[in-house]
Amino acid sequence: MRRRRRSRVRSAARIIAANIGLLIAVSVIAELIFGNWIFGPDFGFLNIRHGERHVLDVSEFMPGRGSISYTRDRHGLRGDYGGDPAKIDILAIGGSTTNERFVDDGDIWTQRLADNFAAAGQPVRVANGGVDGQSSRGHIKAFELWFPNIPGLKPKIVLAYVGINDTAVTGSDASKFDDMRSPERGRRVRHYVMNHSVLYNQFRRVRGAFRARGAKLMHGGNSFKTGLWKPVNKFIGPEILRAKYSERLLGYTKRLVILAAAIQGYGAEPVFVTQPIGEFRSLGGSLEKLVQPEDLAENPEISDQALKTIGLFNGVTRAVCAAQKLRCIDLAALLQFKDGDFYDPLHTTPAGSQRIADFLFTALNRMRGR
Repeated sequence: MRRRRRSRVRSAARIIAANIGLLIAVSVIAELIFGNWIFGPDFGFLNIRHGERHVLDVSEFMPGRGSISYTRDRHGLRGDYGGDPAKIDILAIGGSTTNERFVDDGDIWTQRLADNFAAAGQPVRVANGGVDGQSSRGHIKAFELWFPNIPGLKPKIVLAYVGINDTAVTGSDASKFDDMRSPERGRRVRHYVMNHSVLYNQFRRVRGAFRARGAKLMHGGNSFKTGLWKPVNKFIGPEILRAKYSERLLGYTKRLVILAAAIQGYGAEPVFVTQPIGEFRSLGGSLEKLVQPEDLAENPEISDQALKTIGLFNGVTRAVCAAQKLRCIDLAALLQFKDGDFYDPLHTTPAGSQRIADFLFTALNRMRGR
């Protein structure tokens, strides 16, 4: 009796071991065939989000909107450019205002720009390489570490929608958004597995779907939903701000020159685009700022500092373009936005993204002599 039991236990153990071995073998084969260990883009230890699709609820801060789809393909790019990086004509780089995390795949300004070209019968493919929080430091690294790993990528034009994130970059600051390789060994190992393992990425997709379900995800809060437009009553002298930000402005100048050279070295034409902010508006000859009631209660002063600060950085963008004989689209100065175009001080709604796309479409066609 005991011998029979032992025999059954041994037999069951062998079956279990065989099944485990088969599962491991199938997993290894699946990883080798479908993962990026041998084939596909090799991003190594880079912190590049790729191969993911999320459904996000944005109704909390975009009234009238429900869920949106956010997709980054296997190369880390957004946009419907045909799936072949070699077909990309225009590559857009920038921070969160380019990535547009909470705007649907079909409504981001890069996709609307591509749609405008298609509607005009112009075969121009546009891809979105925006990364949240990234400044010109990160954009430079992208041309060293990221874009060379995308097979066939040779855009004719690189649209650099830059300026806002650089206002916070100091000479010694090393932003985690710009560091495309984490200084932490554990995170580097995790990114390496993420960049190669198909099974791990499938797990991330399932986990992301559960996390996103029913969630009220927010980017810049409900500032346009709860804010009040109030006249600016404190005007900062531009010379004061220029002295305050002199180091950052100089650093930004140098980085734009380096970035332009990196883009040109990649065989593309750099086109710099100045950035607006949405928390100011001119009404009846008066400058107004969107403020929150609780902030107003604590401090009745309403300053134009943020507007003048981004104005200084946009001025650097224009100056570098002039000095380096580069093309510059002064969107911040020339495009008039309307109420409802922003959902927070920096990020546009689909209506605002469409306005950006229309403006850039006209400007780019003018450059191309159309």
